Amino acid sequence: MKLSAVIIAKDEEEIVENALKSVKDFDEIIFVDTGSTDQTIEIAKKYTDKIFHFEWCDDFSAARNFAIEKATGDWIYSIDCDHELISDVEKVRDEAKISEELGHKTVFVKTFSGTNDHHVAWREVFFKNDPEVKWIGAVHENLTPRATYKTALERRCGYSKNHFKDPLRNVRILENNPITTRSKFYLGRENYERRNYDEAIKWMREYLKEGKWTPEIGEAYLVVARCYWYSNRGDLAREACLNAIKTNPDFKEALVLMAEMHYEPYKHKWLRLASVAESEDVLFKRL
Repeated sequence: MKLSAVIIAKDEEEIVENALKSVKDFDEIIFVDTGSTDQTIEIAKKYTDKIFHFEWCDDFSAARNFAIEKATGDWIYSIDCDHELISDVEKVRDEAKISEELGHKTVFVKTFSGTNDHHVAWREVFFKNDPEVKWIGAVHENLTPRATYKTALERRCGYSKNHFKDPLRNVRILENNPITTRSKFYLGRENYERRNYDEAIKWMREYLKEGKWTPEIGEAYLVVARCYWYSNRGDLAREACLNAIKTNPDFKEALVLMAEMHYEPYKHKWLRLASVAESEDVLFKRL
């Protein structure tokens, strides 16, 4: 079972080495640079001679698909410069064999955010080298076919300083491409993170007319609830939060928010429910 690690990068000399070290024992590393002017490429040369150049076009899927076209492994692990694989290569190899035996082409990897082991998400970044498997979406991209199987693999996700150099990049890419159900969700999130609450509510409401994936629907209602709450519209916030809980009664973060939005004698009752919730099948596990 041959394993390939693929990475796309631009001007990440401060952090790229940690990512490369975490996959140094893979059978090959495919490194795609999208226009670095610092020492990123020189650092990459310490770990691989398979270095390629891709002209950046505001499309992450295009860059990632270019990278996987260069890979020769049976299974491919996609890593970003601010990520670090925690599991060792033999564990990766074992999970590839198990996934293939079960008939999966794309699978999830457990992802911890920064140093917070309570903030967990499942990312489809490990997949079979198969012509049917491709990245889609110019930003907040995902694999097709979508993953349904969670592996025992683990990684840690950091945050590149490059995000601050072009803070509107994701919004620009989303707005300059065809608006899909998925892009409506992420336009909602991007505006929420920038405290553009009415714009975030608008996009999430549009998403909720079409969304079909339960974890994403629950997150959308939670974002709407927070937007209303932070803009002093309590009744609407509680209504949206209740919809998040109806979508997934195990959604701890929604239950905690509902407690925050109530006085006694109801506050402690919501907290009691939150204390036994485990946040199964949520998009982002933050508590």
